[in-house]
Amino acid sequence: MRHALVFYFEAMKEVDVLIRRARGVEDYQTIVELEKQVWGYTDFADLAAVPILMIANRFGGAVLVAEDPSQRLIGFSMANLGWTPQRKLFWWSHMTAVVPEYQNRGVGLRLKRRQREEALAAEIDEIHWTFDPLQALNAHFNLHKLGVIVRQYEENVYGYSSSRLHHGLPTDRFVAEWRLRTDRMKSPENKQVLLEIPKDFNELRRNDLAGAKAWQDRVRDACQRYFEDGYVITDFVEGHYVLEKE
Repeated sequence: MRHALVFYFEAMKEVDVLIRRARGVEDYQTIVELEKQVWGYTDFADLAAVPILMIANRFGGAVLVAEDPSQRLIGFSMANLGWTPQRKLFWWSHMTAVVPEYQNRGVGLRLKRRQREEALAAEIDEIHWTFDPLQALNAHFNLHKLGVIVRQYEENVYGYSSSRLHHGLPTDRFVAEWRLRTDRMKSPENKQVLLEIPKDFNELRRNDLAGAKAWQDRVRDACQRYFEDGYVITDFVEGHYVLEKE
């Protein structure tokens, strides 16, 4: 998934890549360069640095890389070990990214599937991460393809970043909960609520920042209200979040 999520809806033919654990400092250094390339960070404070990646990979979490046939690293995923408030061990998937020319080609999905395998092998059955509520492609990937649920909306969780992708907007985020041993939850249809988001928020943000901020405010208010009333987001279909009573 920082901001978890710069892998987009996997629609094109998959490519030949190797998914493996990061092996050492050269891999970690390359991952830092991928962070700069994908997010466009200009402030080093926004980066997961080499020591942080090493600690995550060696002490309870996992750092995975995607390697093309020429052994070039084209993507990665980083997860840390943590405790839920209920004192249950889980993984926090802090960053997942794929370089632009390999996006939409199955790499992000393969990284997440391998992350699931690594977590289960470590006796971890939940992985959490954040993603932007207004990114429709990531919503489809996380909710519809992976089957996460969302019950939390966090306001400006990472502060204002140097990424060109954020355009100065608050980094509001959903918290995805990926339950690795259970199926997607379902409720009776009469308890469902649909919440629309823009089809292409990135274009809106580039051309009408005030309009983008208005959408962010509306979605934030609606989600917080429904979450307080006991609703959970269980799917994303045709530009709409599906909320159901838990």
